[in-house]
Amino acid sequence: MSKKIFITGCAKTGTTLLLRMFYAFKSTDVLYKEGFNGHEISLDDFLEYESDNNFIIGKRLPPCLLSNEYYRNKTKFKEQKKKIIDNEIGIINVVRDGRDVVLSDGGYVTPQRWIDSMKQSKEFKDIVNIEIKYEDLLTEPDNIQQQLVDAFGIEKEHNFSNYPDYVEDWVYEWNPSILKRKKQSTHTNYDKRALNGAHIGRNPTAYVSKCTSREQLAEFNKQLSDFNYGNIF
Repeated sequence: MSKKIFITGCAKTGTTLLLRMFYAFKSTDVLYKEGFNGHEISLDDFLEYESDNNFIIGKRLPPCLLSNEYYRNKTKFKEQKKKIIDNEIGIINVVRDGRDVVLSDGGYVTPQRWIDSMKQSKEFKDIVNIEIKYEDLLTEPDNIQQQLVDAFGIEKEHNFSNYPDYVEDWVYEWNPSILKRKKQSTHTNYDKRALNGAHIGRNPTAYVSKCTSREQLAEFNKQLSDFNYGNIF
């Protein structure tokens, strides 16, 4: 039976990047294909998916625990947690500095969504096999890859540091959600590009205006501090 590994994390934290990087491993079925909203799949569909490969790698389709606002989905998320435990699903949770997240892609992510995702990183930590910082994935890719090897026994064929050389071009060309966003005036460049530190760090105060209240801003800054993001800028 294939070992199933599910990638979670708030939007704009690097979950799609990590999913693509899994093409570096042998005998993996990376669910980045037509039929899964391009690159995302619900937990229920993921549980039903079968493969002849040793590993199946999927990325969460919202609403999903560790990825979305909690108060709206509390019951559903607890049900998802039970399914993950019962089916022995491996969880990789990706986190990223919230200032980068809420300023990415024209403000696609609200501060509350990021706050809730980070809070859930603490609440659901017992089901998370590995928590990866986006910044570490960019700056120490081979170290992150070795952690995945050690955690899951997955066998590598390419080094993460060689990304995106080992990923076929079609992965970047057809994805419907990416093509849709490219038509937006505030589109992000989703094209094939190498890893580098230039993606890290934005205006350290621009995020303040995104918060809707003093209480939300205080909670946002608390989560930055709790995850040791206070000294990035």
